[in-house]
Amino acid sequence: MANLGIDSGSDARGLAPGVYIRERGPTPGTETATGIPLFVGFVESPTVAGGESNEDGPKAERLASWEQFSHMVGHPRAGSFLGYAVRGFFENGGRRCVVLPLSVPEKAGTATESLARALRRVFQPEMYRLDRKGLRGVLDDIDEVDLVCVPDIMINDIRQSAQGRRTVLELQQQVLDYCGDMGERFAILDGWPHDPAHAGGHVAGARRHWQDLVSSDGALYGPWMLVRSLHGSGTAWVPPCGHIAGVYARTDAQVGFHKAPANEVVDGVMDVQVEITQQEQGQLNDVGVNYVVSFPRRGIRVWGARTLSQHRKWRYVNVRRIFLTLVRWIKHHMDDVAFEENAPALWDQTRERVTSFCYELFKRGALKGMTPEEGFFVKCDAELNPLEEREAGKVICEIGLAPLAPAEFIMIQITRSAAGTTVVTAGGA
Repeated sequence: MANLGIDSGSDARGLAPGVYIRERGPTPGTETATGIPLFVGFVESPTVAGGESNEDGPKAERLASWEQFSHMVGHPRAGSFLGYAVRGFFENGGRRCVVLPLSVPEKAGTATESLARALRRVFQPEMYRLDRKGLRGVLDDIDEVDLVCVPDIMINDIRQSAQGRRTVLELQQQVLDYCGDMGERFAILDGWPHDPAHAGGHVAGARRHWQDLVSSDGALYGPWMLVRSLHGSGTAWVPPCGHIAGVYARTDAQVGFHKAPANEVVDGVMDVQVEITQQEQGQLNDVGVNYVVSFPRRGIRVWGARTLSQHRKWRYVNVRRIFLTLVRWIKHHMDDVAFEENAPALWDQTRERVTSFCYELFKRGALKGMTPEEGFFVKCDAELNPLEEREAGKVICEIGLAPLAPAEFIMIQITRSAAGTTVVTAGGA
């Protein structure tokens, strides 16, 4: 929405005295909400406001507390980890989340086939682009999330099937591809649970799991954790993604998304499924598997902040999230300049806005250097926008950030056109 200014008309423009309306473009703030996950999982039958059954298909629900879950989302399917993940998120400092509940009728095929097919419809990139009247429409309405958690990829009906490990890895890679396709979201994935029959093999298993997943837009966490049951007394072993998402949200709120969400206490957890040695921790850290570790007198803590990227520039969760948040901010705060005259005035406006965001990052301590010039640069000028680019309707702005780790510039080029926003980063995934 454009701002309207009142002008008395008594300035040096030579206008007659009177009242004149002068339109000004909005001045976007530099804040953008982070630490808001999208949870996807299975329920017996999704509900709508008032607790009635929702027969029109999945509908995303926005929650501000765990107490809203049963009323707004429904009852989790038997064996589902969705409720545990959402509760763990709020127990660890999460404030807002979005839940997409999926209901799968048992009409045809095995439970494994039905559940896996339901998840593919949400995250498979081809379906995401083509299914506009179905789940694409649901996802289009969800623009506030920056994290993605799918705990029910690990539901027993999928994980313990004949092709369980292959199906889990396939679905997890689809979640990673979805986040990459969106260009502004980060996946928190769960490692395989420990099998007591293979004592001592959890490190090798975790390394194999990591080797089959490739993306800079996600991280893998283990081991599973012991929590109190959702169904009265008792306990349950659950995958960690929901609790980890809460740690992300808490760290974002207390410090900022530029801080690594590690060496942070995990609340609501009684024990971890696997105790690892310092040597094993080093082996896991070397391949980017993040573990939750129980420390004497220090509690249960997240002990790792590595992505699944094989490129060293995108090795750390916080570094990747800095760039993803920058992309989100640009997409959400630059729409008002679309269709403006592609000229120096527009380049100046674009450069000034992006510089304001980057300067806030620098002030927060997210970037290296003693001066802003050492921490970032923003370029949007005639050199980047020659005639052929302008005639194609594009405005190109080049941004360089120097995150604290690693301490070198990572290049990102953002192009705005009528077709949308295109992001090109050095090094790819």
